[in-house]
Amino acid sequence: MSERQPFFRFNPGAYQEGRAFEPSDETCGVCAQPCGWKYRGNIYMRADSPTICACCIADGRLGALLEGEGFSFHDVELDGADPALEQELLERTPGVACFNPFEWPVLDSMPMAFLGYGEDKGLLAIDAVRSAISETFAEIGWTEPVGPSPYLLVFKEVNGDRYRAVLDLD
Repeated sequence: MSERQPFFRFNPGAYQEGRAFEPSDETCGVCAQPCGWKYRGNIYMRADSPTICACCIADGRLGALLEGEGFSFHDVELDGADPALEQELLERTPGVACFNPFEWPVLDSMPMAFLGYGEDKGLLAIDAVRSAISETFAEIGWTEPVGPSPYLLVFKEVNGDRYRAVLDLD
């Protein structure tokens, strides 16, 4: 099995267990090579989604294969992002498991990087993450978070230390 793991700056933890990829020798429907890392998330498109490897997501081969048919790895709103970065996120970054469409945070025209969910104890140990979660709850009128929650998506600025949390209620 191939160990090739391209890096996704807007989803740096994509290879963590239970996230976007799983090890697989299955043949990629785009490059016809063993996947190595098979994408296990949704591809929002009109036709049936092919089996796809991490490398074909990262280098945009799926988009070339579909020739402008229109697809996305995310069901999100992306306001204020540089168009090239928006395309990178939507078409060359593995999706994030969520219950509903949500607004992907953007700072200074750059989409933020998805780090994980609000039940991740490592993330909750970061003061700035806890502050971002508190701000998100305050925006909807909740004064105190009820503790770790899989309904929170945590994001970090790609080249900085600002964090945001998005609430994705079921």
